[in-house]
Amino acid sequence: MMKRTIIAIASLALAFSGVSYAQEPANHFKPYGFIRNYAFVDSRATKALSEDIYFFLPLDEQIVGGQDVNAVSSYNYQAITTRLGLDIIGYQIGDTKVNGKIEADFYCLSSSKNVGVFRMRQAYIDLLWDGLDNGRMDYKLTIGQTWHPLAADMPNCINLETGAPFSPFNRSAQVMFGATLDKKLTANVGLIQQFQYRSNGPEGSTNIYQRHAIPEIYAGVTYKQAGFLGRVGVDILSIRPHYGYTADGVKYNEWLTTFSPFVFAQYTKGFLQVKAKSVLAQAGEHMQLNSGYAQYKVKEDGVSWEYTPNQTSVSFISAQYGKKVQVMGMVGYMKNLGTIREYDPENAFYFSGNGFKNIDQMFRVTPTLAYNLGKLTFALEYNYTAVRYGQGTDEWARPVENLHWVANHRVLGMVKFTL
Repeated sequence: MMKRTIIAIASLALAFSGVSYAQEPANHFKPYGFIRNYAFVDSRATKALSEDIYFFLPLDEQIVGGQDVNAVSSYNYQAITTRLGLDIIGYQIGDTKVNGKIEADFYCLSSSKNVGVFRMRQAYIDLLWDGLDNGRMDYKLTIGQTWHPLAADMPNCINLETGAPFSPFNRSAQVMFGATLDKKLTANVGLIQQFQYRSNGPEGSTNIYQRHAIPEIYAGVTYKQAGFLGRVGVDILSIRPHYGYTADGVKYNEWLTTFSPFVFAQYTKGFLQVKAKSVLAQAGEHMQLNSGYAQYKVKEDGVSWEYTPNQTSVSFISAQYGKKVQVMGMVGYMKNLGTIREYDPENAFYFSGNGFKNIDQMFRVTPTLAYNLGKLTFALEYNYTAVRYGQGTDEWARPVENLHWVANHRVLGMVKFTL
């Protein structure tokens, strides 16, 4: 009796849910991944992550006994960026299509431990509604962790940092809604929560500053026509560096809200692809950019601070051509525009843990050659990154003295087998 009751309830649930198994493929799961090996040589000491494979920039001169101790070469070879993923496709509940993704890799989160940790990169579901409103409108709701909208469009290169710090690099938990008109124009709006890539502050790098404020907000528009794709958007971040009460019972009243607009364009025809992106980032340290924010004055309560973000302009242009033999490259440029408001250098400045306050500007050039033999790829990339360092800062947190260039030559080799 109990068994028949359970079967009846399950049958009714399926009937009312509108599940149509006839529209579902036999296999909902599509595994993917690759085994990837990197080897590199640097001409000087660098700021880098994950066994120094994820490269940011060359370190400034450090003169000891008349010698620059950072003018030292190094090399490494590792396979810790090997990746596994699973696409979930083809589920449908009534008019709602359901897709998803789970992706992980063996990333070295702590270089000091020398362990490739299996960690989550992406984990999300997509709910899709096609051809609504007389067949003209498509809707999509993404829930979970995936690429931040400012970081999703990457340059043509093979390096692990994929253009950072000349382009944002960030994956975050998010709820993102998109509406597409006539398959061409898409408007996106959503809420984003920090996870691995976090704001800096009094307690170091943590997402607690955002959790005491509100979710990050993104709004943007994308246009597709033939081989052209254009995208503009803005990211709005609010954090509270201090939260709670002092020992005297005074409540902190601190907020920092920043606006980071960007524009991206891409053209593809045959084996040719050209991309360009420009971002005006405010306090973009959680985007792996060379940026941060500073205290600039105390409020009337005597304990809370007003904050001013550091502005950074980052841009790249890149291109790629070929199929079996691919030639590609990127040119990136970054400029430190200083803080929005004047500040006293004696006040606290919370900066990117992967950057430096005494950088005026920097650029990168990465010509790359790749040879594809089916699932096997061999690639060689030359990375020239030059940084203009300085000493001392003005009231806008820009270096003003002893401006000088420091450069690194990196030769990067990659062997990848795609599963």
